[in-house]
Amino acid sequence: MNNASSAHLRLPERSKAKALYEKQLPAHKAALQQLAQVIRMLLEQQGLTPAIKFRVKSFEAYFDKLRKQNRANGSHRIVTINDFFGLRIVCPFLEDVETVSSLIVNNFDLLETESKASQHSFREFGYDSVHHTIRIATQQRGRLLPGVKRVCEIQLRTILQDAWAEVEHELVYKSDISLPNQSIRRKLASLNATLTLSDLIFQEIRDYQKEIRRHGRKRRDFAAQNVVPEDDIAIFHPTATEHPPARMGPIPSTMASHLEKTMLRALEAHSNHNLETAIALYSQLLGMQLERKMRGLVYNHRGMAHFAMGSHQRALKDFANAIKYDPDSDRGYANRGLCYRVLKKYPQALKDFERAIRINPGRPDNFFGRAQTYHDLRQYDLARNDCEKALSIHSGYHSARELYQSLQKLSQN
Repeated sequence: MNNASSAHLRLPERSKAKALYEKQLPAHKAALQQLAQVIRMLLEQQGLTPAIKFRVKSFEAYFDKLRKQNRANGSHRIVTINDFFGLRIVCPFLEDVETVSSLIVNNFDLLETESKASQHSFREFGYDSVHHTIRIATQQRGRLLPGVKRVCEIQLRTILQDAWAEVEHELVYKSDISLPNQSIRRKLASLNATLTLSDLIFQEIRDYQKEIRRHGRKRRDFAAQNVVPEDDIAIFHPTATEHPPARMGPIPSTMASHLEKTMLRALEAHSNHNLETAIALYSQLLGMQLERKMRGLVYNHRGMAHFAMGSHQRALKDFANAIKYDPDSDRGYANRGLCYRVLKKYPQALKDFERAIRINPGRPDNFFGRAQTYHDLRQYDLARNDCEKALSIHSGYHSARELYQSLQKLSQN
């Protein structure tokens, strides 16, 4: 059964659908297991051994989703399901998520990429998770179930992101009781910020350890010549000058603890829209010893807070520093582009959004920001094209869809 024809079939009776599901289930599981084995081999070749979980959607979940989608569609004809096959790769560190994502993109037939962080507004915090939808290349020739496409959704998360998503799924997604009040929501936001900070600190510690090992290798290489490498300077002391320490010691635990607590307080204040407090705490952090990417991250967050308060020039300065310390991140460029757009400096805004897109073409926010800029410039065709690109990455991007629909109406008038 091909995908094109399945969309024109009517929803089968439950008993018939269940019988067909049970008949095809072994073949579907075999196809997914085959995919998991291929991915595991690719990861092992790169020295990576993350946890890999996979599942075929249960019959109850499969059939209920078919019914809900068809009810929403106002038709008895079958709507296709893209997440019948699901695979999740859970990594210890943020860096590993990026590496695995590149492997998936470069080795499979990629149909769609979605970043969960893009579903949060400019002023919100939320767990990040990358979802790739790929085509399953399999020798299986058995029939597919009605509404099922031969594609697999691959979710990439850190261990902490996975823990958050599992608990949030139980409390929010599966519950028929909405969150009662803002106090509970703030507590969830605070917990989310704690996990986000923990991932960043774990990655910073790992980067620190890598630098220690690199410097250790340099010392051994130069030992025979009694030469000290010129760049053998403490990683977290970018302003160290004439007398670098002979050996690099670990970050004092009291300092790490103070940094962590300050960062958490800043994120909590920012999430709760206590912007002046957040800015003061971000400023304290910038006076501490930070790895370059962490410093860029703090500048970016402080810029976001300045932007939210309407202090656009201060925001621009912070975003420029965020780019300086972490030029490989698209966030600084996208946020500065937004600020330029608000200031009606459209050429600068377009330049920043284009740079953000080059760095990360999988983030729909970058295309949407450029679409808004084109809209302000009355370049409606270009704006509509960028909305389409944003929606191709994340079909549930409501702001992009609203702008796209508005542009469609303009073109019809």
